[in-house]
Amino acid sequence: MARRGWSEAELEQRRKADAEKIKIARRLRAQTTMTWGWIAERLVMGTSGYTADCLRRK
Repeated sequence: MARRGWSEAELEQRRKADAEKIKIARRLRAQTTMTWGWIAERLVMGTSGYTADCLRRK
């Protein structure tokens, strides 16, 4: 988020399936041990299943 200059409010304003959020989620999942649920909650992407599905589709 810091790289993009986003605040917490910016995360809430963007769509759940925003392309930039998906990039962040993909990187978090690949480089950390964070769960889908944690990623979904932190990036305001809805449910863990929806977040995982977004990453698979894009």
